Amino acid sequence: MNDVFVEFFSDEALENVMCLLQYHPKKVVYLGHKSTMITRKIKSLTNFAKLKSPDTELEFIEVPRDDLTKCIETLNCVADSYPDAYYELTGGGEMILIAFGYVSATRNLKTIRIDPYTGLEVNILPGEEPTQHQDSIKISVKENIILHGGKLTQQTGNYSTWNFTDSFYQDIRTIWDIAKNLRHKWNKHCAVIEDVIKANPCDDSGLFILPKSTLRDAATIFYKLQSKNLLKDFSSDAKRIRFRFKNDSIKHIVTKTGNILELHVYEVASRRRDIFSDEIIGAMIDWNGDKSQQEKIDFANDYQRYMNASYDTINEIDVILMQSCVPIFISCKSGKATSNSLHELQTVTSRFGGKYARKALVMALPCDESSSGTSFFKQRAKEMHIWVIDNVYSMTDDELLKKLILLHN
Repeated sequence: MNDVFVEFFSDEALENVMCLLQYHPKKVVYLGHKSTMITRKIKSLTNFAKLKSPDTELEFIEVPRDDLTKCIETLNCVADSYPDAYYELTGGGEMILIAFGYVSATRNLKTIRIDPYTGLEVNILPGEEPTQHQDSIKISVKENIILHGGKLTQQTGNYSTWNFTDSFYQDIRTIWDIAKNLRHKWNKHCAVIEDVIKANPCDDSGLFILPKSTLRDAATIFYKLQSKNLLKDFSSDAKRIRFRFKNDSIKHIVTKTGNILELHVYEVASRRRDIFSDEIIGAMIDWNGDKSQQEKIDFANDYQRYMNASYDTINEIDVILMQSCVPIFISCKSGKATSNSLHELQTVTSRFGGKYARKALVMALPCDESSSGTSFFKQRAKEMHIWVIDNVYSMTDDELLKKLILLHN
């Protein structure tokens, strides 16, 4: 393949990098309108290129939105400068594409298109039959966020909270089975345990002594954890239980109600790394790629504030999966979900995934179809192209995995 590619700059960040990812060329020339090829997007693309293809030179040329003659002149100039260049046909405004059709009819330009969603590459060379083949291009969650102008902060779960060893994967499966059996009681018990542990912190050796009078029925979880060897030095009497957690990760799971559902989704997806090429849990996304303060905006309730924001914005997405170059944003709810959940998921997915991204709301409990409010919720989710995967407590792991795989279809 040639050393120079010409891209028609697209609003969709992924459409601007497929040739760069596949061929790591010497140079990519971007032709775009001023209104589209804005400084922020150029900076994000440049940062991404430095990461994935550091030896590739990027050149950005503005073309007018409504001046066909000038667009033709610019394309002819580029063709003169790079006679062997390939022109990637994804993206670009109507006028520049019309101009390209006119110029290519007389100059027999080489064209290429790589579909970001399927990886299908089509090549059309002068005097030859079109050819196509499947590319195998992958980017990580971190790289996808950088491409869209953001950054994963050090508070992201994979970096700060969880240590995904083989032993911990097994612990996740074990605790999920406990949560499945308790169903709605799991949340209630974890909320109580969180409060009791805050009021009764461990000693320097990690030993907890918790009163049964405040734990009440939530003590059930500790007996179940002990039966699965997830606690150490466990003992109990009529008034107290004493124990040490097997590790801090177990503590994090039972002191925050939603953690086990997020971990379950993450763990199930991680079983098929031939399909999901990367996974991140508890993704803390800095919108500007430069976190100066910890601040999260409720977009559903304060959209105008977001539009006028001059400071850094931080959002958390429970799980992000990658299928080749396509991100899947997943929000997990162990209790009830609200319309705010849908709007925040929609906003973050649009910003950091664009039209190619998929989004899903995963719920541990069922959405009650008999409720008019629930019917509206599911209809609203459908209108926003958000998949709702509910009643996960009643699913087998294979059933959940199949639904996650279908998100890409």
